[in-house]
Amino acid sequence: MARFDLPSAAPEPLRLVQLFVNTASVVEHRVEWLTTPTDLETWLDEHGAQPAGKLTEGDLDRALALREALRDLLRRNNTGEEAPAAIAAVNEAAVRAQLGLALDEAGVLRLDVRGTGLDAALGRVIAVGYGAMLDGSWGRLKSCRKCCWAFYDPSKNRSGTWCSMQLCGNRTKTRAYRRRKADGP
Repeated sequence: MARFDLPSAAPEPLRLVQLFVNTASVVEHRVEWLTTPTDLETWLDEHGAQPAGKLTEGDLDRALALREALRDLLRRNNTGEEAPAAIAAVNEAAVRAQLGLALDEAGVLRLDVRGTGLDAALGRVIAVGYGAMLDGSWGRLKSCRKCCWAFYDPSKNRSGTWCSMQLCGNRTKTRAYRRRKADGP
């Protein structure tokens, strides 16, 4: 699993969604860290969401489908495009997790995950995402236009487009500069 962190780590609890989406480096390194049900169990355990029982290949497929749907929604945070298939996939996972509203001991309304097993673990990720959508922080979690890595945009005007200026931003600007130089005045 990637252990590096870019300067754009999301605050808790939104960090959970960011870490889940970043379990694959789809463009930059073409690496998938969740290749087996055991890998998924390990990741869930490390993030406090270990489902009871052994996971199957089908469970892994469902988790990866949710991850890619979340990545599509983050891409939408950059572009404003519609993502109906991603929305449907997240909503389906939310239904499986049996997400519902509940009051906690302090009388604060929260999303409650009533599902079990993997559905509950994935429901926790979805609940964090829904919470971020309600509090406005979801729009700051984006997918890098260059490498698709999930990053948190701390800029005042929410205009960030790259995971890191030192990596993807620098590469993009350097290529544009070289192209301009090659074209001449």
